[in-house]
Amino acid sequence: MYGNDDFTIPGNMSTSQSTQSTQNTATTSFTSTSDVFEPGELKRYRNYWWKTGQMHSKARWEEATLPYELATEVPFDTYVERTDKYNIHGWWEWENGTVRVIELPTKFHERCVGSIIDEIAIAMRSVRGTNLGMLNDGSTTTKTRRTGKESDNAWTPSAKPRLIRGGCDRNGTQPWPNLVIEIAYTQSEADVKRKVETYWLQAGRAHDAIAIKIEEPVAPATRPSVMTAWHYCINHPRTATGAFNPTMYEFGTINRNGAQIQLQPGQCVINIQLACLYHGVPANVLNPPPPPPPQLPPPNPFATLPNLIPIDMFYAHYAVLNN
Repeated sequence: MYGNDDFTIPGNMSTSQSTQSTQNTATTSFTSTSDVFEPGELKRYRNYWWKTGQMHSKARWEEATLPYELATEVPFDTYVERTDKYNIHGWWEWENGTVRVIELPTKFHERCVGSIIDEIAIAMRSVRGTNLGMLNDGSTTTKTRRTGKESDNAWTPSAKPRLIRGGCDRNGTQPWPNLVIEIAYTQSEADVKRKVETYWLQAGRAHDAIAIKIEEPVAPATRPSVMTAWHYCINHPRTATGAFNPTMYEFGTINRNGAQIQLQPGQCVINIQLACLYHGVPANVLNPPPPPPPQLPPPNPFATLPNLIPIDMFYAHYAVLNN
């Protein structure tokens, strides 16, 4: 992901036409190699990610405050084109023409995502390839009138019908996912929960969401110790003031009060009800009528699923700690 250190510094580049073209593409015009980390110069290094899809090693992203404004006056189609081309899904978002960095890529983040995908895929394996199957949307871009966001992962029933309007694509016809996963490592807890509550769980959108915060280690080159998950469901009771009231799970090596956790498989499990996972699916899909006699009724794959789909956070714990 890191680009050439010398991509914008004339003193370190040849005067060939191709190098000059690269400099123009990066829209930088340094006249000196001294003090390249002043705010204006640093912003240009960071803008290199938007221009090329690569994180420049002198951008000092580890010191950036997120969300970080990366580009302005960007049409939505341009944003989608670049996020697809550079595979930036889940790290940027678009709002009213502004592109912001909301998360930085790390193995802690990606392995946590992968472990939860595995858990859901294993649980749903018996209905794979049937009309009861769940489609893994990955981090597909969704769009409302003025906002384009991606989750870290999302799941939609294959039988969930298209919409006339109000969907999650630019035409408003694609159904919203029923389950959304959002994971924050460099992103703050407040920001990831705000994204879930004010975007994904707005009326008519996702039904369930899991927000996860992996606390960054205080010391460099150490592993995270505090890891927290919140399970949101639109069926859960709200607080007296109408706020969301998600169920919290702690799956790190210590809890938020500093006490040790010796996590074992089956000890910290988020359960998703089938009725939530299949919300919006026609009833005849979930309970298919038997064919007329004399044929025997085909096996109903839905009957092979438990009423609760378990997501054991031990495996996310294991994936993060074994980085």
